[in-house]
Amino acid sequence: MKYIAMTRILDHLGRFTIPKEILYTCDFEPLDTVEFFIDTEKGIIILKKYIGQSCKFCQSTERLSAYKDSLICNRCINMIKFAFISKAKNNLTPKPVQDTETDKRMLQPKEVMAQLLLNLLEKHPNATQQEYADMLRISQARVSQLKQILEKHQYFRKKQ
Repeated sequence: MKYIAMTRILDHLGRFTIPKEILYTCDFEPLDTVEFFIDTEKGIIILKKYIGQSCKFCQSTERLSAYKDSLICNRCINMIKFAFISKAKNNLTPKPVQDTETDKRMLQPKEVMAQLLLNLLEKHPNATQQEYADMLRISQARVSQLKQILEKHQYFRKKQ
């Protein structure tokens, strides 16, 4: 368990902000659900990421399978399998990904990222590319590339 202490001022509605760097250090993503635990004897509040009954990648609640303390839906499993089969056919070997504390971007195959973007496009049709980038924790330029991939495969067509 990480122990991070800070002092924050409550606003007039009783709210406080947590710095983005601390959220990333504790592996909190934008729009994550958070559980609060309150110890009245010690006077502390503990925050924990709520891992509900949904897919780790697309938040679907249908046909889930457990894998290494995570739940993944069949659709995402099939997309991941397809991505690895495609790489194997092209004789590409996956490069090891270094997981550092400072770089926690989503490093996924483009097919998986394209599917995640497609899900976001359906859920938030009026969002900007920068907002999609923030939700996926990738750059705005990468969102543009993924949209081009989706257009190429006719999953998504630009409104004219």
